[in-house]
Amino acid sequence: MEATQEHISVGCNRLTQALAWGADGLAAFGAHHAVALYHPMDPARTGVRTTLQGHTNRVNCVAFLNRGHELEQRNVAIVSGSADKTARVWKKSIHQKRAGHGDEDKDGDHQWVCSAVLEGHTGSVVTIGVVRAKSILTDKDLFATGAGDGTIKIWERKELDDSRDEVTCIQTIQVGKKYAQSIAISYLPDTIIPVMAVGSTDNKINIYVMQSNQFEKVLSLQGHENWVRSLDFATFTSEEEEGTTGGSTQAPNSGSSHHHTLQDGDLLLASGSQDKYIRLWRISGVDSQADQQDSEAGGAQSGTEASLTQEMLKSLEEMSKSGTQLSTKAHMIEVSTGQEGGNGEPASTKKFSVIFEALLLGHDDWVYTINWQPAQASAVTGRYYQPMALLSASTDKSMMIWKPDEATGVWVNNTQVGEVGGNTIGFYGGLYGPDGRWILAYGYNGAFHIWKNEGNEIGDRWVPQVSASGHYLSVQDITWDPTQSYLVSVSLDQTARLLAPWKHEVSISEKTQTLSTWHEIARPQIHGYDAQCITFSDKWTFVSGSDEKVLRVFDAPQTFVRSLAQLTGNDSVLADESSRPVGANLPALGLSNKAVFENDIASMVEAQESEEYLSQQAFVSTGATPTSLVETMKQPPFEEHLLQHTLWPEVEKLFGHGYELMCVDASHHGPRKWVASACRAHTPDQAVVRLFDSSTWKQSPHPLVSHTLTVTKVLFSHNDRYLLSISRDRLWSLFERVEDLEAEDPYKLVASQKAHARILWDCSWSFDDSMFATGSRDKTIKIWTKGANEGPWAAIATLKLPEAVTAVEFGPDLSSLGLLGEKTPHHVLAAGLEDGRVFLFGCTNEHPESWTSLGEIPRELTHTGTVNGLTWRLFKGEDAAIPKLQLASCGVDHSVRLFNIRLH
Repeated sequence: MEATQEHISVGCNRLTQALAWGADGLAAFGAHHAVALYHPMDPARTGVRTTLQGHTNRVNCVAFLNRGHELEQRNVAIVSGSADKTARVWKKSIHQKRAGHGDEDKDGDHQWVCSAVLEGHTGSVVTIGVVRAKSILTDKDLFATGAGDGTIKIWERKELDDSRDEVTCIQTIQVGKKYAQSIAISYLPDTIIPVMAVGSTDNKINIYVMQSNQFEKVLSLQGHENWVRSLDFATFTSEEEEGTTGGSTQAPNSGSSHHHTLQDGDLLLASGSQDKYIRLWRISGVDSQADQQDSEAGGAQSGTEASLTQEMLKSLEEMSKSGTQLSTKAHMIEVSTGQEGGNGEPASTKKFSVIFEALLLGHDDWVYTINWQPAQASAVTGRYYQPMALLSASTDKSMMIWKPDEATGVWVNNTQVGEVGGNTIGFYGGLYGPDGRWILAYGYNGAFHIWKNEGNEIGDRWVPQVSASGHYLSVQDITWDPTQSYLVSVSLDQTARLLAPWKHEVSISEKTQTLSTWHEIARPQIHGYDAQCITFSDKWTFVSGSDEKVLRVFDAPQTFVRSLAQLTGNDSVLADESSRPVGANLPALGLSNKAVFENDIASMVEAQESEEYLSQQAFVSTGATPTSLVETMKQPPFEEHLLQHTLWPEVEKLFGHGYELMCVDASHHGPRKWVASACRAHTPDQAVVRLFDSSTWKQSPHPLVSHTLTVTKVLFSHNDRYLLSISRDRLWSLFERVEDLEAEDPYKLVASQKAHARILWDCSWSFDDSMFATGSRDKTIKIWTKGANEGPWAAIATLKLPEAVTAVEFGPDLSSLGLLGEKTPHHVLAAGLEDGRVFLFGCTNEHPESWTSLGEIPRELTHTGTVNGLTWRLFKGEDAAIPKLQLASCGVDHSVRLFNIRLH
């Protein structure tokens, strides 16, 4: 058996430093307990490539380690910090190749290994500081981790071999209860002396300088009135080396005065805080004799002015020693260079001034991250050039780009991007891409937003791009539609998300290729309760259950059907779209998605034209417009569109349950289709299965009674003859359909048996309904089949697994599709475990009692948490005459994963 990864859908952890974007174009972000790798600028839009597994709790922060001279800097490793109180170092291993990836994965994402585990913190690691400087020429990497235990640990990394590193803790700094929120490290101007800035919960920025291989606190910068959430260093380059700034070009020696206070090599520190403000601080080298000589030579200063400068520097030095500070927020620090003279003279010292440079006002809410535009090659000189452009991300739903005005030098916001509408809570983070022409941001709902600067010399023009997306909480259930064209998942993040392949042309290496990549193309349900289960009652209708105690029925709108045909290239689905509503909208103060028909569109247009639009409250709350409701998508939608314009109309509510819904399933054939469901049971009379007629949505008079504890799964056989239910009471029960189609009670109890020693979590019917499987917390799967001559159902096989079984799913019929070889099993069973692993088993028709292990899907491809659901599909790709076998899974780790399975 071979398993390869087709797609991973997962959202970013909701923390301010959970995303990092490396110099090589690779982005890494925290996704539950894993580090996910993603190429935002990839023209193929393939989304998340892989997840790095090892942490045992939430990943809080991620950063790239860089090495190299100026523009030749490259990523050498990733550092991740977690709530499991450890940090891990990840790097590429040339000699190790991840299973499930082909040679076409040229960038080597599949070769990342954990090279070191950093232990020592006694609290959650919340921030990482890595060196960002003009040139990082070293064989050892320096970085810092800050944790909730009130310490900052300084680490030194040395590479041992291809897959191992030696990481040593060289210092532990005690900061007490005012623990670090952000850390930034660089080199003091014109030196290789590390300087570290720490933003903490005492609203101050503490400056540390490394002396004798230990960081010493030299300064505490005040000004912010709330927690300092983000810090970033940049080295200023003078205008003589200037090339491009964003989308505009400026010639050298242009005479612009906007950097009049900055000198080449000065270190700029930007700080963003929850007080809504951004502050800029300048660290400059101070040499009074050189200043005086320059003044005399240039004649720019009079003797009085030069004397005044000397007096100010002397006064500044005295005040810094006494612990007081000037009203201009200027400070003086003295640093030993650590270099002894040739005649045994003591190590020389150097002075630096730290001055408050600018205050940036514009955001209306907390500033979570700030990020300098990466250095570029000057368009004029080709040399290293640091653009004066700063990106800030805030919970006010906006991201701003700040640049100094060329005439006055005042920092102004000249570009703003962000979200419009929806119920989001702004951005947690925003970063520049390595070339400065891309922006990647993520928000409260874990979704990514990407903009690309398609401007020119005249000005910037930021255009949104297709990004990755996924759930940001545990995914509870997953299902294919009846035609197996698309996949729908429901989650504790209170949404139902729909994934489908997007066929599009991509230009790669001057060649145009047609690719198929998976994307979220609709969000049919956005709820106020945690969604738990889902099933399709027909091709375009699904039923979902949540903690609300009510089942809701949704029907696909015209816009979705047209968009699905457009994106997947399957025009056959258009035959069903004419009689459907155009779209759906959520009325103001309403809880149900309301269908919008053609005549509603006309009334919306008329209301707009007659200036009575505000009175049409049914269409105001989410900002839907007539255009957005009827627009057919030509590419996967952006997050703002998914939040507001891809809802499905709700056609029915099904009442009857007294507690939170647990499971739901629908029958497949016949004149009367039934939907079966069960809820949490606090008393035996609630541990029943309720049936609803999908033609009228009325409940059958009598629920099916058999269990005494919560029913965890209900499942119709493929021929609808049986309805199987399993429960926390360790029993399975079998209900058989009555022959009288008009009978009030369509199913009756025919068998019940204690199946396992622990709770039953999942069950599945084989494709021919000859057997069913039950999976349990007792770490076993049992296969049940009917005895000879319609005898009682009995267990014919028991499969033992290393952990509790939480999901089981029989594979489809392979015999009629040319997928069976001499050694290929007739029945295939997938099993998902509590620790995230997925195993496959098989048996032949001749020996259904003899099951053999087909293998395990490679651990690095599967989940980092409990597997909650599995579902198979067979499909015929355009490039293959033989149908492909795919397995979709969902789990507690917030991810939906799709695997290509090849059976030998």
